[in-house]
Amino acid sequence: MMKRITWTLSNGFATLLLVVGTLLALLTLITSFGTAISIDAMVTAAVLWLAGVVFLHPAPAKILLPIVGLASLSIGYATYFSTSGSWLYATLATIITAVIISYGFSLRKTIRQHHSHWYD
Repeated sequence: MMKRITWTLSNGFATLLLVVGTLLALLTLITSFGTAISIDAMVTAAVLWLAGVVFLHPAPAKILLPIVGLASLSIGYATYFSTSGSWLYATLATIITAVIISYGFSLRKTIRQHHSHWYD
């Protein structure tokens, strides 16, 4: 069975960080795509998402996987526009960020633990 998230102050703060990070990223992509301010905003959104996952206990794989992907893509976006459109550096930054974050959150272990409950 899946563990239910209990609403504590920590989980409420985590939810707030995840929502603010998502709104910041969406607003940035809509209003100032490719500008210097969007680079800072996307890095900030990635940090907010990662901080939100840190405060979320237990962090389910259904939330952890998309957050790792979004944070990695945000760093790749920032790298792409910081390096005058270098796809190589953006791709490397995205992959390296995903690996570091996955290792930090023990993503492989989390996926293995929750794999049997994905089809419930």
